[in-house]
Amino acid sequence: MTAEKAFPKGLIVLAIILIVFALGTVAFWVEVFTSGTLATSDNPCYMEHERSFPAADGYMVLCALTAAVGIFRRRSWALLFGLLTGSAIIFLGLMDTLYSLQQGIFATLSMAAAESLFICGVCLILGPVTIAYIWRNRQHLL
Repeated sequence: MTAEKAFPKGLIVLAIILIVFALGTVAFWVEVFTSGTLATSDNPCYMEHERSFPAADGYMVLCALTAAVGIFRRRSWALLFGLLTGSAIIFLGLMDTLYSLQQGIFATLSMAAAESLFICGVCLILGPVTIAYIWRNRQHLL
């Protein structure tokens, strides 16, 4: 009789982090569409840039929530949606980072620059960590 490996608590923690990240993203867009605030720049092209993100953010949110549900239910599709989520988060982080670098947003010593740097940093850490951790623990989901 072989003992089955225990389900890693880290997967549950990751699922919770993905839910928080997804809900934070939704909260951001609710704030943008209800109050119209986007604090990083008052440049009109920045507003155009930001307004191009809801569909991609929505895709990431759906993937993240689906991955989290799959992890909690220990379903094989959690592997796929976890990998998709990580990739989407990396993509979003790279798009925001490149735009911020091109527009000199990080060069200013402002709260808006700090917020942008924080969001980009979280994306560029959470995305790869999600992919690596999901992949490393795929045997628990298959």
